[in-house]
Amino acid sequence: MSPLPSIDFGHTPYETAFGRGDVYDVGIKAERTAKKPLKLAIAGCGGVAQAKWIPAIRRLQTIGEPVEIAGVADPDAATRAKAGAICGAPAFDNLGEMIAETKPDLLLVLASDAFHAPIASQAIDAGIPCLVEKPLAATQAEAEALVRLASDKGVLLSAVANKRFSPPYAQAKALIEAGALKSSPTVFTGKFTLGYPYVDLLSGGTVHLFDLMLWFMGPVAKLNARGTFFDDGRLQSAVISCAFRSGAVGTVMTSASGLSFGPWERVEIFGCNAFLVVDNQFELTLHDDETGPAKTWRPSIPNTLMFDESFGGYSGLLENILDAVRGVTPLAVTGRDGAAAMALIDATRRSLAQGCEIDLIAERPLS
Repeated sequence: MSPLPSIDFGHTPYETAFGRGDVYDVGIKAERTAKKPLKLAIAGCGGVAQAKWIPAIRRLQTIGEPVEIAGVADPDAATRAKAGAICGAPAFDNLGEMIAETKPDLLLVLASDAFHAPIASQAIDAGIPCLVEKPLAATQAEAEALVRLASDKGVLLSAVANKRFSPPYAQAKALIEAGALKSSPTVFTGKFTLGYPYVDLLSGGTVHLFDLMLWFMGPVAKLNARGTFFDDGRLQSAVISCAFRSGAVGTVMTSASGLSFGPWERVEIFGCNAFLVVDNQFELTLHDDETGPAKTWRPSIPNTLMFDESFGGYSGLLENILDAVRGVTPLAVTGRDGAAAMALIDATRRSLAQGCEIDLIAERPLS
């Protein structure tokens, strides 16, 4: 195994804080200021825009990213006025008008789920790259149609998978690629719980866990789900077993009967006589020695400067797509990745409804 890699865990680098005296890591960096300036616009100005993405943009601007918020759009007058004031940008009630007037280099599609595909399609038709919140679309068919449209038009399409850029998961990926599990991943187990009754358990939360599972383990060959339901027919809990094309196996447990503010997410990935655990997108532990100590990564509080938009992975994902729009780096999360997660949601729903295993290889032998 190569030396253990190191991913920033929410700390200002030591040399930055003590060598340059830049404790907030906001000093001017020539490589950032030399980037091509870009304009982005926001479609959908609700909670996720105001609490996650606008702060992520502001964080990138603070550390020198040459990006400007050119405009925001939302059908609700009060919501768009508030977001426009926060961003210092003009607010629109019409997406086409905003695109025509602001001519953005990137559109963040942050509207409610049913409008993801229609908004992104309109932007892609106008040649505007899109970053689309999860889920990529309301249905698998819509997601795949959106991916095809972007491909046909030659326009960048990225799906929100911010957890890939969160330090515990980024560190886990780096460890696996460095050989820390002593083999390719053989088993994946994931747990996700949600307590908000107004959020769909699968497309509103478990989609993140599906994306992580695909990122770590590769394509799923077969899927089988069993579940329980509330009296009104909503999914209460499900256990989903998967066989991967690699030969590995995995399970996902997801439930709307847990606590959203309590223990809510856990991922375990096994290799050969070694495994790692990520708890609550906060702490990573590697167990790779029968007698030696476990190796643990977690933020050091209060001796760290953690920003939710950074530790949550939002600013990292956004920086990647901005650089992809500039043509200087590959897109880390594609629209196809978003569609793949939606395919697992669709397969889960069909398995629950039909009480059978879904053979994804038989359905999509070339995907």
